[in-house]
Amino acid sequence: MQNKSQKQQKSCKTKGLIKSDDEFITMIKQKFFEYKSKTDLEFKDLTDEVADFVKTSGIKDGMVLVYSTHTTVAICINEKETGITADFRDVLKKIVPKENYYRHNDLTLRTENLVCQSGASDCLNGHSHCTQLLMRNSETIPIINGKMQLGIWQRIFAIELDCCRPRKLIFQIIGE
Repeated sequence: MQNKSQKQQKSCKTKGLIKSDDEFITMIKQKFFEYKSKTDLEFKDLTDEVADFVKTSGIKDGMVLVYSTHTTVAICINEKETGITADFRDVLKKIVPKENYYRHNDLTLRTENLVCQSGASDCLNGHSHCTQLLMRNSETIPIINGKMQLGIWQRIFAIELDCCRPRKLIFQIIGE
């Protein structure tokens, strides 16, 4: 019979593989996905890029994480339909209007994380940060038999909540 420390020594991570006592091999694969957004409230459909990554990964069962490395990009799953995206833009403009006063934009008050000059458009984005707090910065999708388990109308989106700029996302798969 093995003691606890011997069992812990059996579990190890090498070259993306985790071997457990049950002899299942779990792989971890990741991909950085970069693009330049075109406009505020752009819905960038990532579904095909993520599906291609899942397909080439060789992982049959597990999950894929789609993660934004930015505080002004949201990740969500929804239907790709122009009426929904237009409606959502209208809802966001009502809930978090760009023209409201935001302390984040008041450079006479704000002293943290300043990487811009007074009046720079990317610094005056309090509405973008507040919007993102109402949303998510990641989604996790199950993988079964090598395919993402999305509903018939579901698509994976990165939503630009600020202005056009280079963006970086991480796709990460954990599975076997």
